[in-house]
Amino acid sequence: MEIINDNQSTLVVDNQCSSTQVTPIAMDHDDDKETRWMAIDKSECPNKFIQYVDEASKQDQIIAHTRYSTRQLQLEPGMKVIDVGCGAGKDLSRLESIVQGTGEVYGMDISREMVECAKSRMSHLPNVQVFCGNANSIPFDANYFDAVRCERLLQHIPQPDDVIAEMVRITKRGGRIVITDIDWTSSTISIPKHVEQINSIIIKDVVFNAHPAIGLHLKGRMKKNPQITDVDIFAQCLYTDSLSVADDFLWLGERGKMAVTQGLISEDEYMQWREAVEQMEEEGSFVFTINLFTVSGKIDK
Repeated sequence: MEIINDNQSTLVVDNQCSSTQVTPIAMDHDDDKETRWMAIDKSECPNKFIQYVDEASKQDQIIAHTRYSTRQLQLEPGMKVIDVGCGAGKDLSRLESIVQGTGEVYGMDISREMVECAKSRMSHLPNVQVFCGNANSIPFDANYFDAVRCERLLQHIPQPDDVIAEMVRITKRGGRIVITDIDWTSSTISIPKHVEQINSIIIKDVVFNAHPAIGLHLKGRMKKNPQITDVDIFAQCLYTDSLSVADDFLWLGERGKMAVTQGLISEDEYMQWREAVEQMEEEGSFVFTINLFTVSGKIDK
C-alpha cells in the first residue's frame, strides 16, 4: 500500500474555476440510484457538469493519480482497452497514445451529453470509439479486452460487485482491471470543537450517492471475486487549504445544505457550522482532506 501526502500534492485552482461549481445529485435511499448520474442529460446546463469534470481533472493530485492508474493497466501497442464511465473522455487520448493505431480504445458512459462531448473530442482518433451504455451490461463478448478501467464510477452504482464481475467477464485471462474511487466519508476539516458534531453529521450522514465510502472498500470487493488475483492498492490523501476549492470541487458547502434538506441538522446549525468554516478561511487555518484510492488486479480464469 502506498500513501502520498507531500508538499507537491496541494490542490490549486484558479479562482475563475468557481463558475464550474455544480450541485451534487442528491437522492433518497429509495431512489433509483443507478440512473441519478443521467440527471446530467436533463439539467438546464449539462455543459456545467462537463466543465466541472474537466476542471477537477486538471488538478495536480488527480493528474498524478490518473497517471498511476494508467500504468497499472500495463498497456502495450495493439492492445484493446475500455474506460467504463468515461465521462467526457478525459483519459481516452492518453490510452490511445499507448496502444497506438494498431490498438482499440473504447469509452462508455450512461450520459448521452457526456458521450457526445467525448465523441467530438476523439473524432480525430479513428481507433477510439465512444458509446452510451450501462456498466451492468457492457456490450462486448467475454475475454475481449486486455485491460478495463473505471474511475469515480462505482460510488454511483447500486450493485458495484455486479459491475466488477462484468468488468472481469470482458477481460482476457492475464488481463488487468483498474478501479479508482473516492471515500467521501474520509473528508476531514480543521473544525472548531463547538461544531464538531454538526460537521460529523454533514460528512458521515448526508446521502448524495449510492456508496460514499466505496474507495475504502474497493480492495475488499475485488478480493471477493475469485477471478481477480494480485490485488494492489494505492491511496492518496488529497488536500486543500482553500474553502472555494472544497466547495467547488469537493462539494463541501452543498453537503452542508443537503444535511438541512435531509432533516439531519437545522438551518441554525448549518449557519453555525458554515460561519465557523468561513472564519477558519479568513484566519488562514482552513484545511480539508479526503482520500482517493486505486485498486488493480490481474484476471485469472
